[in-house]
Amino acid sequence: MDLKDQQFGDLTVIRSVTIGRRTLWLCRCSCKKEIPVSSSNLTRGVYTSCGCKRVQKRDAGVKKHIADDRINGTRKSALRAKLHSENKSGVKGVIWIEARQRWKAYIGFKGKSKTLGYRTLKEDAIALRKAAEEKYHKPYLENEDSE
Repeated sequence: MDLKDQQFGDLTVIRSVTIGRRTLWLCRCSCKKEIPVSSSNLTRGVYTSCGCKRVQKRDAGVKKHIADDRINGTRKSALRAKLHSENKSGVKGVIWIEARQRWKAYIGFKGKSKTLGYRTLKEDAIALRKAAEEKYHKPYLENEDSE
């Protein structure tokens, strides 16, 4: 079957190519990228572009999510994110710093990480973190709940 010069969606067949023991069709996408595709994938409509449309759609979705998820530079979804699997304190924003032999309390706000302090007792570091959540995160979470 000769598919040369035929159009399949955004793909135009240029010529046949042999890769290993397989004969494929070299196709040029409307974005100018060239990809090899099997004749069955072309004729069944499995491939209609090089993937550029999917990437554009994904990127647009990511941009929309980021725009919808931010209030004054703070990501609402990050405020409710789960605890990291390697966290040993059991509290988000409280980690053990071996070199200092202290618990570090920190919080993320407006795209930056703020160190709240270092404490010998884990409970004191947790209290620092909880106070910072009240100050920095609570207004955003209340705003989200009222929407």
